[in-house]
Amino acid sequence: MTVEGPACFRYDSAVYFDEMDPLGVMHNSRFAVHVERAQSALFEQLGYGWTDLSQRHEDIGYVVRATAMEFTAPVTSPGVMTVEVIAVRLGRTSATWGYRCAVSSGAQEVPVAQGTRVVVKADASGRPNAWTDSFRVLFDWLAAGAQGPRP
Repeated sequence: MTVEGPACFRYDSAVYFDEMDPLGVMHNSRFAVHVERAQSALFEQLGYGWTDLSQRHEDIGYVVRATAMEFTAPVTSPGVMTVEVIAVRLGRTSATWGYRCAVSSGAQEVPVAQGTRVVVKADASGRPNAWTDSFRVLFDWLAAGAQGPRP
């Protein structure tokens, strides 16, 4: 699985000792947490942050439909893992986000995982709901690598 396209956001996510498994590598299930943190940080930066559910923008009301991750190298110690977010595809009610994760080894970044996450926007009853026009414009800008002024 190759996640292509320009990163629209980079997030440095702290990796902690308690995320390591008995073999001394970060447990595979922990990658989803770091991806979620990066996604939340992106939305916070875009002004879609919230501290209470009642404050959440309607386009941030979504459920995760699918997650796929390919691991390319182990994370072998606590430190920082950089997560790049890539806007891949926007449907009527779904959005596909790509992710690339890397750790530093000296002056070099070592890719450790990549994958996709599909979310579906849902209304208060949990039914799929269409993205707003403003979110569509924003997603297209992100898919272009967030180049130029924000729409």
